[in-house]
Amino acid sequence: MLDANQAHITLAIPAVENDLQVLSFEGRETLNKPYRFEIELVSQSAELDLDALINQTAYLAFGPSGKGVHGVVYAIEQGDSGKRLTRYRISLRPQLAYLAHRYNQRIFQHLTVPQIIGQILEDHGIQSDAYQFQLGYIYPERDYCVQYDESDLHFIQRLCEEEGISFHFQHSEDSHRLVFGDDASVFPKLDPLNYQQDSGLSADNEVVRAFGVRLETRSTQATWRDYDFEQPKLQMEADYRSEFTPALEVYDYPGRFTDRTRGKHLAKRSLERLRSDYELAKGQSDAYLICGHFLALAGHPRKQWNDLWLLGEVIHEGKQPQVLEESVTSNAKASDGFQQGYRNRFTATPWDIPYRPALEHPKPKVLGSQTAVVTGPAGEEIHCDQYGRVKVQFHWDREGLGNDTTSCWLRVASNWAGDAYGGVAIPRVGMEVLVTFLEGDPDQPLITGCLYHAEHVVPYDLPANKTRSLFKTLSSPGGGGYNEFRIEDRKGAEQIYIHAQRDWDENIENNQKIRVGNERHDTVEATTHTELRAEEHRTTDLDRKVELRSNDHLTVGTTQHVKVGTGLFIEAGNEIHYNAGSKVVIDAGMELTAAGGGSFLKLDPSGVTLSGANIKMNSGGAPGSGAGAKPILPGEIKPADADKAGQKTQLALASTQLLIARKAREVAATFCPICEACRAGACALPPPI
Repeated sequence: MLDANQAHITLAIPAVENDLQVLSFEGRETLNKPYRFEIELVSQSAELDLDALINQTAYLAFGPSGKGVHGVVYAIEQGDSGKRLTRYRISLRPQLAYLAHRYNQRIFQHLTVPQIIGQILEDHGIQSDAYQFQLGYIYPERDYCVQYDESDLHFIQRLCEEEGISFHFQHSEDSHRLVFGDDASVFPKLDPLNYQQDSGLSADNEVVRAFGVRLETRSTQATWRDYDFEQPKLQMEADYRSEFTPALEVYDYPGRFTDRTRGKHLAKRSLERLRSDYELAKGQSDAYLICGHFLALAGHPRKQWNDLWLLGEVIHEGKQPQVLEESVTSNAKASDGFQQGYRNRFTATPWDIPYRPALEHPKPKVLGSQTAVVTGPAGEEIHCDQYGRVKVQFHWDREGLGNDTTSCWLRVASNWAGDAYGGVAIPRVGMEVLVTFLEGDPDQPLITGCLYHAEHVVPYDLPANKTRSLFKTLSSPGGGGYNEFRIEDRKGAEQIYIHAQRDWDENIENNQKIRVGNERHDTVEATTHTELRAEEHRTTDLDRKVELRSNDHLTVGTTQHVKVGTGLFIEAGNEIHYNAGSKVVIDAGMELTAAGGGSFLKLDPSGVTLSGANIKMNSGGAPGSGAGAKPILPGEIKPADADKAGQKTQLALASTQLLIARKAREVAATFCPICEACRAGACALPPPI
């Protein structure tokens, strides 16, 4: 037995010379949490340098062979002083606890959870020799993972809880190591420890003095569902069941997965977490126990309990009043009679039940929307993928470079979106956009609109032009041009204005009807080509005035009919030539006159009048000749641009798939009931009867 008058609990702070002696301590260790030991000490000096002591490494020894806990002096307090001794209080914590004091907002891309955690730890000077990953599962990269308005410690704990990763600490006299794991192999085994019911008498050896086990109802099935817009017809669902009864399902959406194998893994980890404390032991001991280790219990009358138990929490308590040589302050006696020595309380779970940390650190939610700036590669004005997604830089992102790596691809909401039809307007690099987050999740941003600001001003001054509604674009790359559709609603000046920077193509599959209430003015700077493939009907109620400032070519394929109500007047500056392949008939009701060269021929009701300087009949000669008609045909017609119609929008999941999936759940199928054909919505399986 140890000498009761000797101090067996010690605190070593190698970097600072001191004479501190431990009076008492209380400590709590819990899996997936930084431990905390509150230590009461006394010293002969009333002027210890507190600034020199804080943040120094220290080792609290309280177990056999000097076993104990290593940490840093997280807090120090000086208390009352007696005639010779002064009381101090030190809080001993791991270096990990410091991470609770740095809050950050940052983006991690294409990294696994272990890589993210390692990067944060090393940011705080916790190098690779001070932490260790012992993982059995290969964790996938997270394309986009945001630490948002949470401390580094909270973020690490949240990631571990989401993935089902545990962490605990292993101690030596000069260091403590943070160990991450995801199965039982990560937890060391302590020496076997006998159970001896507490009789109030001290035992010859260290023992477990109390040990009890409780069972409590827990969920028996976990089902996770999600949606992947790249596989909209695939029902993204996974579940995992236990053999326990009654059937108590936990159903969660969204499950944060886009792959069924990953979903199955997450559902399994979820159920393991829900059931990890189904069987929970509580006990008391005076032996050295450490959290994150297996307790090998022996000597218990219930034989099945003599097995390995994972210590999930250990609450330590130690006292050694013999270090006091005088009364520094009054100290009330413990109500349970514990005055000296070491003892602990603990909780534990069976070794064969996987430990998964509870979800105690929820992911922060983004309340409402935020604004961000669209980014892209240097020199590129529009940067998007095949879905019209863009990348952005959030105003809170201090590490983003304002390029094509600043964020994940963000989907852009549209006022209408179907299968190859709808509306598309890609936000351009430099635009300020409004970003919302699906279910407030910072990992799932979505663009819902664009915003003007002091440097990106509206196209027309406001409020002077507040009656205008418009859509105006900018030529890209380089700018300098625009297309615009504008509606003016100002009373008395209503207008619809359209501007095409270059070409305008119209393609109307059936009728077009145009009514102009007043005047119409058309100006075409170059050639106009018109092709009418059927009849043309045109009526002009008043005058028609046409001016051709060059030639007029008219080709009529069959017959031309011209009817003039009163007079037809034709004047040619040089020549008029009529040519008919068969005959020319000129019919005048009253008078026909032909005149030329001072001679004329007149036919009227009085007879035929022929007048000329010399009248020749059958005296030879030849008729004059004309230039002949040589009309030029119109140029080739260029068709307007055309496109094809979109497809009828289908339900995201075909009815056949729904029936098959429902039937599979009824028979507890362990395989995916939706085949590759179903991915395309073409499953040939008949629906169940």
